[in-house]
Amino acid sequence: MSASPTIPLSARPIAGLLGAELPEIDLSEPLTAEVVAQIKATLTEYGVVVFPRQDIGPAEHVALARALGEIKFPPDYFPETLRDSGFPEVSVISTQNELAYLTDRWHADVTWMPNPPRYSILHMQQLPPAGGDTMWSSQYAAYDWLSEPMKQFLEPLTVRHQLPGSPDHASDHPVVCRNPVSGRKALFINKVFSMRINELSEAESDAVLAFLVSHSVQPEFVCRWRWTDGDVAIWDNHYVQHYAIADYRPHPRKIHRIEIVGEPPVAASS
Repeated sequence: MSASPTIPLSARPIAGLLGAELPEIDLSEPLTAEVVAQIKATLTEYGVVVFPRQDIGPAEHVALARALGEIKFPPDYFPETLRDSGFPEVSVISTQNELAYLTDRWHADVTWMPNPPRYSILHMQQLPPAGGDTMWSSQYAAYDWLSEPMKQFLEPLTVRHQLPGSPDHASDHPVVCRNPVSGRKALFINKVFSMRINELSEAESDAVLAFLVSHSVQPEFVCRWRWTDGDVAIWDNHYVQHYAIADYRPHPRKIHRIEIVGEPPVAASS
């Protein structure tokens, strides 16, 4: 990836095409404008940023989220949050509330919304003895590795994203979106929520989506993180898919999450 003067020299790539560690940033310290700019620049460049072994609590987690954008509060029906502790911004994903068992598939979060969340910020709370890694897949790389004729074919198309079984919870998005900061293009489809390419027949849509779903998560596009206590990870939900590996039953696993409000994805053809 290209170098940037705003990216900390301490950024350590996790894999060839996606992800970086920022081991020298201490999130328990006040977040200066320079540090926030460095975090955003690293997210733009690498898609996923991990801060290892952070000694922070919910207050610092919330402060980090506020520094990155407007917080998207969990809905009232969400099974578990830290509302009773004074932090309604923080949702809890754990084996105890069984939400941990719903994320072992490739997806981007709630893309059926008109404006899917931009960043997800996780803070590891409880680890199993082994397993429970998270994988992310670069949708920039997924787009870049397509042939030029396929890119030209896909860019004008839109896809219906829907909450499975809930046709009232649906939105149309471009198949290929563009990062308004870097200009890079990325696929914007996923197996869980992408239902139909609007401009194609049903049979054509099924065939194209089946190819894109498989193509978008090739091992070459993926980084994998083995969590340690206190790790914080952020990723850009518009340009990265993720998969939480559920290989740790019957052991407990718990993580805190905050999401940042996003804008509607920008069409690559706009």
